[in-house]
Amino acid sequence: MSSTRLLKKRFALLSLGALALGAAFTAPAVRAQDSGALLNALVRKGVLSDQEAEDIRAELASESHEAVTTTISGGKSTKAVSITGRLQAQYAGLGTDPDSGNGPPSANHFFLRRVYFGVKATLNANWSADLNYDFAGKSFDKAYIRWAGNISDLPFQFDIGYRKVNFGHEEYTSSGSLKAIERSGATRYFAEDNNGRRLGAASYRIGLFADYNPAAFSGKTTGFFAGLAITNPERNADATFVADTTSPATVGKSNTPAYWANAGYSGKLGAVACLAGVAGAWLPDQGGLGNANIGRGDDITQGAAFLNLTCGRLQVATEFLYAEVGGTAPDGAKANSYVKGFWIQPSCMLTEKCELVGRYSYTDTDGRGIRVSDGIRSSNTLGSAATTNYLNEYYLGINYYLLGNDLKLQLGYVGGGTAGGRAAGGAANQESVSGLRSQLQVNF
Repeated sequence: MSSTRLLKKRFALLSLGALALGAAFTAPAVRAQDSGALLNALVRKGVLSDQEAEDIRAELASESHEAVTTTISGGKSTKAVSITGRLQAQYAGLGTDPDSGNGPPSANHFFLRRVYFGVKATLNANWSADLNYDFAGKSFDKAYIRWAGNISDLPFQFDIGYRKVNFGHEEYTSSGSLKAIERSGATRYFAEDNNGRRLGAASYRIGLFADYNPAAFSGKTTGFFAGLAITNPERNADATFVADTTSPATVGKSNTPAYWANAGYSGKLGAVACLAGVAGAWLPDQGGLGNANIGRGDDITQGAAFLNLTCGRLQVATEFLYAEVGGTAPDGAKANSYVKGFWIQPSCMLTEKCELVGRYSYTDTDGRGIRVSDGIRSSNTLGSAATTNYLNEYYLGINYYLLGNDLKLQLGYVGGGTAGGRAAGGAANQESVSGLRSQLQVNF
C-alpha cells in the first residue's frame, strides 16, 4: 500500500475512532449507521476511493464480530451464539377420591413447571453444540454436540451427548408445543423415570444418535425419515455418569447398551397433511419387578406407532405404545408383562388465536401395576392404596395463542382413574382424580 493511501486509511480510521468514542453509549445499530455515513462522506470528498471504503467496512465488520465472539465465547472458532429460554407458570387444582373413602389431600397450588435456559454455539456450517437446562426440574433438557449436513445430497444429522430418543411421538414433542398442557397418562407411564411401576423406557438418554431427514421427522418438511441410536440403557434424570452398583454375580445395569430405531413419512394427501411413523427399542436389564431388580437380566422390548393428520383448522393425533417387560408379573403365572398404552387427541382452531383440545388415554399394565399419580401429574396418591392394573385419563381444554407458542395461555379440565386388581384375581381398589389445570407460557 502506498504512503498516500496508508495516510488516507489512517485518517479515515482516526475519524471513525473519534465517532466511536463519542457514541460509545449509543446502540450498536446507530454506531454502524454513523460509520457508514462517515465513510460515504469521505468517498464524496475524495479522501477515500470506493474500494478503500469497502475494505474498511469489511475490517470493521470483522473486528466487530470478533469482539462479540470474544465477549461471549472462549472458542476462537465460534461463529454465532444464540440464547433461548422457556418459562411455564402453572396452577393445579385437582381433587382425589379413592373408593376407600379416606382419600389423600387435594392438589391446590401454583408452581413453575419449567424454567429453561439454553445456549447454542455454531462453529461452522456443519458443527454446533446445544445446551438447555431446566432450573425448575434441576436437570438438563439437552446437552449434545451435533454435525448436520448432506451426505451424497441427503440430509443427515449426528448427535453425541444427552437428548431424547426418537420413541414416543407425544414425548418427543416439545413441551412448548403441547396442546393438552401435560403429556398423557400412557406416555408418562412409558417414558418417565422407573419408580417401580412406570417403565422409564423412553425420553432422556446419553449416547450416539443418527437421523436421516430430521426436518421431516419434526413435520417441518416432507419426505421419508429414519433414525438409529445406541445409548446407555437407563433413563437419565440429568447428563451425569450413572455408576453400576450391582454385584459381580448379576448383569451390570449400565454396561450393556440399548438400541433404538424409527422410521416414517411426512407429506400431503390432498388437503390433508400427514405425519406418521413407527419406532422400536431393546433395553437390556431394564425389566424386573419394581425398580430394585434392574440389572438382573430382565429386558424390555418395545414398539410404538403414531399418526398425526391436519386438515385446515382440524388436527387429530394418536399413538399406540407396547412393551414386553421381562420378569415383572407378581402372580407367578407368567414371567413377563405385556404393557399397552393408547392416546388420541383431536383439536380445532376455533379462531386464529383460540383452540379447542380434547384427549383420551388408556394404559393396561398387565400386572406390573399403576397408580393415578403415575399418569396424571400433580395428583396425590393414598399411601395405603393398592397398586392397580389400568388407568383411564381424559382432558378437555382451551388454548389461547397471544403470540403463537411464544406467548400462550392454556386452561383445561383433567380427570381419570385406576381400576382392576394388580395380581390375577386380585381385588380392585380404584382411585380417581379430577380438576383444573392452567398454564401461561413464554418462549424466547
